[in-house]
Amino acid sequence: MSSNDSPKKRPRSRYAVLGMLSMGLETGYAMKKHVEQNLGHFWSESYGQIYPILRQLVEEGLATCESESLPGERQRKRYSLTPAGWTELRAWLLQPPEPPPPRLELLLKLSFGQRVPIEACEKLVRDHREICERDVAELSSIESALRNAPNRHPDQPYWLITLRYGRALREAECAWCGETLEQLRNMREDERSPGSAAGR
Repeated sequence: MSSNDSPKKRPRSRYAVLGMLSMGLETGYAMKKHVEQNLGHFWSESYGQIYPILRQLVEEGLATCESESLPGERQRKRYSLTPAGWTELRAWLLQPPEPPPPRLELLLKLSFGQRVPIEACEKLVRDHREICERDVAELSSIESALRNAPNRHPDQPYWLITLRYGRALREAECAWCGETLEQLRNMREDERSPGSAAGR
């Protein structure tokens, strides 16, 4: 791998696919299902991303592809990592992750909140809290299912680590929503009080 092609400069989707190949997921369909069921709280990949990456990995000698024909089904392609693919995946895993760019639309809207009624800001926060509470419940359910699965997958402890991170973030957001709603409510009451500038 040249210095211009270091893991830091490669698209992250490439390494998501390499990682899923390392788990023995052999088809784009299996990868998409794994993303939806196990990675969805922190990562997303579409078929439109997965299949071109698989083809590219084969072209670069990082993966192999075998076609399989099953009775009554269309031809299926199965992929697996080559030794070079394992080497690139491990090189990326050892690199520190790049910080994500901060893009939180809710906070952007709230930063301009003085330009709309406070009730509009309250609704934004209430709606976000509902999403967070729903996510906490879903992540808790997934965690319980993983812990009680009859066949323990070797990657299970690491999946649980990511689930707890996602749940902790959402729980913190729920707490922030509660504090923010209280502050907005106090601001609204201050606006309507007889002695305030807005109440005159």
